[in-house]
Amino acid sequence: MRRILNGSDRVISGISGPGGAGKSLLLDRMASALRTGGARIVRGADADRHDDEGDGDGAPVVILVDDAHQLAPGELAVIDRVIAEDRAHLLVAFRPSPAAPIVEVLERAGRRHSTLLLHPLSPADTEDRAEEVIGAAIDPADVARIRELTGGNPRLVDLGLHALRDEDWHPDPHDVPTPMLTQLADEIDGLPRAAREFALALAVGFSASGPALATAPRFAHADTRSLMQAARAAGLARADGRLAPIVREAVLRIAMPDEAWSLRRELVDAMESAGVPLGEAALDLASAGFRDPRIASELERAGDELLSVDAAEAARRYAAAVEAGADRVALEARRAHAAWAAGDVREAERLVDRFLARPHAEDVCRGVGVAAAVWARQGLLARSADAYERLSGEDCAMAPLAMLALAATGEPDRARALRAQGGRVAYPTSSHVAVDLMADGVLRLLDGDADRALGSLLTASNVMSEADAVMPLPEVPAVLAAQVALSTGELRIADEVLSSAIAAAQGGPAFAPRLQLMRALVALRSDRPLHAREHLAAASADAALRPLGLRDELLASAVRVGLARHQGEIPGLVRAWEAARHAIAGMRPDVTNLPALAELVVAAARLGEAHLVAPHLSAAWELLDRAGLPAPLATGLHWTEIESGLLRNDPAAVRLHVEALESRDGDRTAQRLGRAARVWAAALGGLVEVEAVERAARDLDAAGYPWDAARLAGHAAGRAAEHQDSLRLLALARSLHPDEVRSASPQGPAAGIELTAAGIGVSVHDEGRLSARESEVARLVLEGKTYAEIGQAIFISPRTAEHHIARIRRRLGATNRSDLIAKLRAALENGDSR
Repeated sequence: MRRILNGSDRVISGISGPGGAGKSLLLDRMASALRTGGARIVRGADADRHDDEGDGDGAPVVILVDDAHQLAPGELAVIDRVIAEDRAHLLVAFRPSPAAPIVEVLERAGRRHSTLLLHPLSPADTEDRAEEVIGAAIDPADVARIRELTGGNPRLVDLGLHALRDEDWHPDPHDVPTPMLTQLADEIDGLPRAAREFALALAVGFSASGPALATAPRFAHADTRSLMQAARAAGLARADGRLAPIVREAVLRIAMPDEAWSLRRELVDAMESAGVPLGEAALDLASAGFRDPRIASELERAGDELLSVDAAEAARRYAAAVEAGADRVALEARRAHAAWAAGDVREAERLVDRFLARPHAEDVCRGVGVAAAVWARQGLLARSADAYERLSGEDCAMAPLAMLALAATGEPDRARALRAQGGRVAYPTSSHVAVDLMADGVLRLLDGDADRALGSLLTASNVMSEADAVMPLPEVPAVLAAQVALSTGELRIADEVLSSAIAAAQGGPAFAPRLQLMRALVALRSDRPLHAREHLAAASADAALRPLGLRDELLASAVRVGLARHQGEIPGLVRAWEAARHAIAGMRPDVTNLPALAELVVAAARLGEAHLVAPHLSAAWELLDRAGLPAPLATGLHWTEIESGLLRNDPAAVRLHVEALESRDGDRTAQRLGRAARVWAAALGGLVEVEAVERAARDLDAAGYPWDAARLAGHAAGRAAEHQDSLRLLALARSLHPDEVRSASPQGPAAGIELTAAGIGVSVHDEGRLSARESEVARLVLEGKTYAEIGQAIFISPRTAEHHIARIRRRLGATNRSDLIAKLRAALENGDSR
């Protein structure tokens, strides 16, 4: 425009873009700006109007021609003459087409002309346009979705934005608002018949670059290249030849059903004739309700290929295959497998129940495998074991899974008999190798060889994590490895194996909550309640998408109850216990839920409700008796009984289990726990020998019970005869009770500077921020605890608790107790602690 208004050069320019690209709008804005600058505007290619364009007062004359691709021969001749006579400036807008006559006319101008190409809106342009149309900020995801559905075509983007503003549209190609659909339908109806038919062909699945168009009888003699160019020029098709999603929906909505059905049939015939798989077109055809055995077969094959790499997509293909006419019964087991692997356990359970209800179902091995995994998740591992055992022959090769389930339910003899038969997978995948190692690990655990059991299970966990396939399982190796590590006091190993399994999504989405819950239980045993709450929250977030089975509900209940018990929250403990009653009532003890049972047994004793867990405790002992009382498991259960006896003030029960532990010659963990139990019982009776308490607490810590170790030292400190002994034991309790310090300060590295002098670490922190210990004291103050109760909870004296609170009051500038409470809440909610 500057060149036109400055009179420096003559301008001959084309403006090219598909329908809806904004050519007319651009011409209108240019006309307005040129008039304002003094130019004379002539619109159109009318010969009579251009005869005198050079007359007047010397102002530049600009001829603007819109829709030049539709000009008649006479009008084209006028444009040709304007270019040749070299009098007026010329701006011509047209849709792109190499065969358009206007292109030839402009090319005759040679280097004197240029062409401006209009492109789809970029993401930034779309956001700017959204703000202009809507008049307010909108969700960027909606803007991105509108651009995706429209291909960035400005006119289509505007239609979408107006629908968003006026129709409260949630951008969805299958829910196009009526006003938008009407406008699109009007434009599509205005196309020539051949163009409409071609657009419908693209909408039903024909590809511009595929062989189907070339082999379809309907297009045998058509100039498909010209039709494709016309579709692009109209703004209906994108550069890759596909229709924009909302255009595709509009084309399908306005088409006659029989016409669409006929084209779909021709598409399938053409693809078959060309020997090309239907691919994604099969899914679209089935979704449109088109039934054909060829489509069903293609979808079934695609589901089989995807099952080991993308279970959710495999499930979609199987469901679509059924809609397309596939045998529902024949696909039931594979659909259940895909649902399980995708984490949709309820759908898997629904499908497998329907599968098992048929007397002569196909794919029995797969179907029963899914059913057994579902039953294990519901705490029915014995039923799973029976199912695996029946299918342990060569046909199904489920012997390793049967061995695992039988061993975990206290049937090692039956498991070893299967091992002797050698019924394993002939050519195992990594997942099958992991299952073999799991079975070996649990059998070694029942043999009392915890070290070798842990080694097998850790290897199984590594192999399973590296395998891509997700197979239905009763348990994942990381959970079993963590349980064995707990029983041997290897708390760090337990946490590390679970952390790695979570990162690798071991076992698929179905096991995601279980891995987090087991890690929460490990954190609880490690006396790290903040970490336990984090993992519990992660499991709860996942459970919102995939509800927990009874087995995992039991584990979650154990963690909640344990957290409340460890932190001395009696009201919280009562609430957690009440919520856990359902899971407790439905539990069936097996090796995989013994850690959860242990926590619930001790909590029941604390609340005076030991009778509620007594039947389950008896069942657990019966299980271990059948297995030969394996050392790691029996030792842990004896300690659970001792803790329960101490809380119930039942010295006879404590003595019985102490003697059982001390009788296990060669079992170092059992000996440590036995000695610690005697010292604890003596301390509760008022007999405190400081050196014995110290040794016992260290023994408990080494056996993997740091919280119990700290409690023993704290109880003994409260009953020591000498003040110096009390202080010594309180110091021991504090050393065994770790501070959970946040890994990174909210204020960054400058919030705390570590100074080291002569090997002593000194911390200098911002005023107004609470230390980890002060935060712990603050939480207890907010719970309404007294100085004595605070001291008992975190193993400090009441006087020290008082000093902490006084320092907190000064740090926060609190003037009275109510002010202190308010500021403590604010400090903890805002994370003002280190």
